[in-house]
Amino acid sequence: MSVLQIGTCGVGWVIAHKCAQNNDVFGDITLASRTFSKCEKIINSIKGRNNLKDTSKKIAALSVDADSVEALIALINQVQPDLVINAGPPGVNVNIMEACVQTQTSYMDTSVATDLCSPGQQVPEAYDPQWAFADRFKEAGITGILGAGFDPGVVSVFAAYGHKHLFDEIDSIDVMDVNAGDHGRKFATNFDPETNMLEIMGDSFYYENKQWKSVPCHSRMMEFDFPVVGKQKVYSMAHDEVRSMAEYIPAKRIEFWMGFSDNYLNYFNVMRTIGLLSQEPVTTSDGITVEPLKVLKAILPDPTSLAPGYTGKTCIGTWLRGKKDGKAKSIFIYNICDHEEAYNEVEHQAISYTTGVPAITAALLYFQNKWRDVGLFNVEQLNPDDFLELMPSIGLTWQVQELEA
Repeated sequence: MSVLQIGTCGVGWVIAHKCAQNNDVFGDITLASRTFSKCEKIINSIKGRNNLKDTSKKIAALSVDADSVEALIALINQVQPDLVINAGPPGVNVNIMEACVQTQTSYMDTSVATDLCSPGQQVPEAYDPQWAFADRFKEAGITGILGAGFDPGVVSVFAAYGHKHLFDEIDSIDVMDVNAGDHGRKFATNFDPETNMLEIMGDSFYYENKQWKSVPCHSRMMEFDFPVVGKQKVYSMAHDEVRSMAEYIPAKRIEFWMGFSDNYLNYFNVMRTIGLLSQEPVTTSDGITVEPLKVLKAILPDPTSLAPGYTGKTCIGTWLRGKKDGKAKSIFIYNICDHEEAYNEVEHQAISYTTGVPAITAALLYFQNKWRDVGLFNVEQLNPDDFLELMPSIGLTWQVQELEA
C-alpha cells in the first residue's frame, strides 16, 4: 500500500503527520510539492514528533509542478500510489483529477476547485468543473472523494447524519465557523493568504426555497452563542458545501457563516479599498509587473509560522432546524479544537488540524473499503455513520447540542 500527497501548505502539514501516524494502513508515503524543501521540513517534523507509526515504511519527498498535467501523470506513474490525496490549493484540483483519471488512480481533496468569487465561478456553479469528471471516474474504475476537509467535509457529514437520524424534514442548515484563537499578530490569515482573501471578498450565496440568492460580502450578520467560545459575530459567506448540500440534502435554506473580528474586517476593507486584493497586474514605476494579491501573500506571515504560541479554540459545526415526529427541533452538531493541543501533536494550529484530520478519516475509510465505491462522490453522498465513528480516534471529537426550537 502507498499514498501520494500533493501539497505542503498548513493543511498538507497536518495531513502528512496524520498519514504517518496511520502508516500501518497507508504504507509508504510520498510528499510532493513545487518546493522540495517544504516536503523535507514536514518529514523532519514528523520524525521529530515520533509520528511515524511503522518505521519500516518509507516516507519520501519529490518535487512537482501541479500546474502541469504531464508532470502529475509522470509523478503518479513513478510513485504508483493506491490513493492520491490532494492537499494543494484549489486551482490544481482539476489538473490532479485529470492525471488520476489518465493513470486510473483514486483521488481525494478537501476543497472545491473554483475561487468562488470570479465571474462564472460562483457557488451555484462551484463544483461543475469537478462534477464533469463523474462519468470518467466510473469508466476508469476509480474512486473520487470531494471536499473531505472540515468545511467542506465534516459539516456536510453532520448534515447528512442529521438528515439520516435526527430529522424527518429540514427547514434550514447553517454552517457556523468561528476561530476564537489568538496568534498574537495584528493581521494574518490562517491558511494560504491568496485563497483566504479570494474566499471572503466575493458576494455571499445562499440557497433558499430552491433558488440561489446573493448579498454583498459581510453585509449579512448575526450573533450566535457557540459552545465553549461563547457569543460571536458571524457573517454570511460563499462556501463550497452550500452547493453540495443543496444538491444532496433536502433543506429549504442552506447558508454558511464565518466569524470575523472587527479588527480583521477593518484591515480587510482597507486592503480591498486600496486595491491590494486585486488579481489584476499592475506595473510599478521601475517597470516591474506584479499582481497586488500575490504581493500581499508574500508580505503576510506564512500560516505555518503562526502555530507556535497560538492559543484559544475553534468551534465549527452545523445548525439544523426542522421537524421530527411532527415536533419542531433545533440542534447544533459541532467540534471544539484547541490550538495549543494541535501544535503539541503535529506542530501546527487548529485551523489546519481541523481540515487535516477529516481528510485522513476519509482516506482510512477508503482503505477500509467503506468509502470506496467506483465513481465520484461528495461526502454528503457517503455513509456519515462510518465517518463519525472513526473521526474521534484520529483526533477530532463531536457533540450534539439541543437548542430551543
